[in-house]
Amino acid sequence: MASGLKQRVNTAILIGIPILFLVFYSDFSRSLFLCLMAVLTSWEYLRLLYPNFIKSPIAILSFTTGLLIIAFTYLYPEDLRLYLLVVAMVASLILIYDLYYGKHSIQLKAPWLWNIIYIILPLCCLLSFHESEIFEIIVISVLLMIWISDSGAYFVGKSTGRRKLMPSISPGKTWEGFWGAGLLSLLFSYTFFSYFNHFNVQVWGLIAIFVWFFGSIGDLVESKLKRKLYIKDSGTIMPGHGGFLDRFDGFIFCLPFVLTLIQIFK
Repeated sequence: MASGLKQRVNTAILIGIPILFLVFYSDFSRSLFLCLMAVLTSWEYLRLLYPNFIKSPIAILSFTTGLLIIAFTYLYPEDLRLYLLVVAMVASLILIYDLYYGKHSIQLKAPWLWNIIYIILPLCCLLSFHESEIFEIIVISVLLMIWISDSGAYFVGKSTGRRKLMPSISPGKTWEGFWGAGLLSLLFSYTFFSYFNHFNVQVWGLIAIFVWFFGSIGDLVESKLKRKLYIKDSGTIMPGHGGFLDRFDGFIFCLPFVLTLIQIFK
């Protein structure tokens, strides 16, 4: 096994086991996972955009505001869900437009605001379901689907990738990896249909497509930001994977779209 792949696998095991424990154990542990993920990715994001984070009042205010939004979402999930989804969806659509047509990443303008609407709100959208009977289904299925999609893109791209997806933003990503990830996501959607037996197979197929498609775009959105900041990874805490944002960018970005779909069919 190549050293790079071995490192990725070892890190995935060391980090993945605690995450899977939190995700599978109980609704409270799933909520704790989302809160931790929001705090850690927000901290990492602000440190990227504000190198002197501790000395930046606007960055500290943004981080503190994010913490308050997380707390209020946990306390008043039903009341806030629709507002969270609408704002997060609008922010995501702006980022998609900026990905293809923006000369520079729009996140470089008012990053204190993007920390909230790009990082915090999507995770709070999912947290707002913590009192719902389908909370367990959503968290487990979306997280595992994004990992399956990412793995499909990585292995198919490495083995058969020839045509670059967006070389100016992410030279390593290929169209072959992109379509391989989509096919693998669709195939595994039947597993979730068989195990959870909540939605019909067509809805699970749509969920898989949304996770794959918007998760892939989310990865490119973060790649564009890193390219403009002249960095390779958002952090170094996970050798072979980078930082928390590198590992969960697709998961975070796809949430408003997937949760809107689930809200329609639940």
